[in-house]
Parts: sequence; structure tokens; C-alpha cells
Amino acid sequence: MITRNLEEIERQEKEIRNHIHRQILGLSDQIRSKEIWQRILAAADPDMIASALSIQLTHFNYQEVPSRRHCNCCSQ
Repeated sequence: MITRNLEEIERQEKEIRNHIHRQILGLSDQIRSKEIWQRILAAADPDMIASALSIQLTHFNYQEVPSRRHCNCCSQ
């Protein structure tokens, strides 16, 4: 029973981390992301959510990339 709970916690944490990654990369649109976050937040333990956020946002080097409409390099 404990193993099953640990497996479920690990699965949920991985799902959260994957969704964070996909959303940051722009692979998930806003409406779909909102639905996913509502489902995740309704089912997950707050400590597990905090852990997943901390791990994902600390261990990956996310950098802001300017959008094309603000890029001056192509407007010349």
C-alpha cells in the first residue's frame, strides 16, 4: 500500500513537472493549461505541488526569449 502511494505521488509530481515544462516551452495553449492546472490542483497534495515546482524551476535553465513581434533584428 505504501509503495502504491509513493508511486502515485511520483506520478503526480512528474505530471506537474512535465506540464510546467510544456507550458514554458509554449507547447500547451492557455485554455488547455488552465484545465490541466485545475485537475492537478484538485487532486494533488500542496507539499507535492511545491516540491514539483521547486525542482522543475530550479533545475532547468529557463530563459525569456523575445517574441517575434518585438524583435528588431528582422525589421530592417
